Order: sequence, then C-alpha cells, then structure tokens
Amino acid sequence: MSVPLWAGFESGHLAWSNHDLLVTTRHLPDDRMAEHYAIAWNHGLLRARDGLPWRHDPAPRLRQAEVSGLDVTWDLAHFDRPPDPVTHAVTVARAADPMRPLRLCPVNEPSIYPMLAGTPWEEAVDMAIAMARAARDHHGDVRLLACDPIHGIGERQFAAVDRLVTAGVVDTVGINSYPHTARAPLGRAILKGWRRYKLPILVAETSWHDGHREQRRRFPGFDKRRWLDHVMAEVEWALERGARVEGVCWYPIVDCPPWPHPGSRHRWRHGLIRGDLGLDPILSPALRQLADRQHTASSGQLSLGF
Repeated sequence: MSVPLWAGFESGHLAWSNHDLLVTTRHLPDDRMAEHYAIAWNHGLLRARDGLPWRHDPAPRLRQAEVSGLDVTWDLAHFDRPPDPVTHAVTVARAADPMRPLRLCPVNEPSIYPMLAGTPWEEAVDMAIAMARAARDHHGDVRLLACDPIHGIGERQFAAVDRLVTAGVVDTVGINSYPHTARAPLGRAILKGWRRYKLPILVAETSWHDGHREQRRRFPGFDKRRWLDHVMAEVEWALERGARVEGVCWYPIVDCPPWPHPGSRHRWRHGLIRGDLGLDPILSPALRQLADRQHTASSGQLSLGF
C-alpha cells in the first residue's frame, strides 16, 4: 500500500512581523508560483496545499493551479482573519471553476489561533463553519479539510475538529505533526483520528528543519530522507490497521525567511525548494525515488487486474 505525497505552500500572514509568506517566498502568479508548481510536479507531488488569503486576488491563483495540473486544497484563513470571512468565502467560490471540485481548508489550525492570531479557538472554529457553509452555498462541489495540530492522542487534541465534524463541514481530517512537537507516534494519531471520525485522514503538515535544535535532540542522526522514511513507515503502520489515509503533505515545500524576520536573507531549511530555486540535495532524490517506487507498485497492482 502507498499514499501520495503532497506539496505544501505557506500562505499565512503573521501579524507580529507583518510577514506575508506568499510575498517572501515569491509564491505569486506573477512571480515564481508556476516554477514552484513545476518543481513539485517533477518530483511526483501532484497534489498540494496552498492558500487563497483575503489579501490576494483568488482568481489568478486558481487559474495558475489549473494550468499547472496540480490538484490543490486551498486555505482561506491561515492565521489571518478576513475582515468579512463569509464574503471572502463567497468571492473564492464564485472565482472557482464551477465544473471542478473546490477543495478548501477554511481555517488552518484553529486550535492555535489564540497564540498566533489573538483569537479564541472557538471563534476560529465558528469562522471556519461559516466560511464552509458560504462556499457550499455558492459552488456545487466543495470538499472540506479540517486541519489542526494533533500531536498526541488525548481528548484535548481533537476538540476543534470535533466541533467541525459535528457541524458537518469536514470531508477529510488533517493531522499536522512535526518532529519537535509530536507527543505520540504519528501512526497512533492517524489511527485514533480514523477510528474517531471514520473520515479519511491527511497528514496535512510534516517536514524536517535542518537547523532545528529540538528536532535534532529528539531524533539524533535524522535528516530529511530519514524523516520522510519514518513518516511513511508510520502511515503504513496505520494503513495495516484499517485507517484510510489520503496523503502526506511535506510542509512547507519552499524554504522561507524566519517568521520574526521577513527581510532576512537567511532561510529556514525545511523545504525542497530554496530561495534561488535550487533543490535540497537530500530531499530531492528522496522524493523522486519514493515517487518512482510508488509508481512501480501502482503499475504492478493494476497489472494484476487484467
């Protein structure tokens, strides 16, 4: 069994530093967005998470994704509450192709909005519900992702997603898990989410940051390849126990300046794509090799049916 790998593109706006990540990573339709998508595609990453924040016109971003061929799930609010959330959701729904599914994550990580956006998590969840319903009212095929840090398997981890699922605005449950924050094995978190909701699970954010001290302390000797292999092994463990997993998203796929210092020439090394469009020498071959293995396995499975 195998699951597809996704590319994750940062789209947040960080209020404390006035850091627009779409600008600082140059992931814009009139800049490097097409090049970023092409690099992802060439590494076998045919699905993606990206953003349609209210500060940017959604139409050119939607068109760029269509041209690229990537199947994109879009964040509408990534730590940046729109002045009018419902109007923003309606604007996006009307800008999208009515003949194609519109995949949305209305609010990224609502449970940490108090820390990163100064908004109670309950209000962030209410915003997500309102935006999801508004999008559905104005587009005939909206697919909804709930995306939250689920580092462990305790009840508090699932509070925000519980409310979203109860409201009927979730088709896929996203689990964000990083090596410096995980408190339970990823496979167990996936299995707990699957059994709790009986909805497909997406590992919606995971990556390895070369310079992160806590990651190196907790996983000595690891690099991007070893972390990728570790994550895929955890996913396989969950699949063998009955979980349904839609994919694994390497997030972010483009190195970005440190969040507190948007003007810095230094970049956090957690992605595949560097600031000069160079490729990470460890992650690039690892992704290509994994894509080749999955393609070979899929071809073999298909051949058995004829």
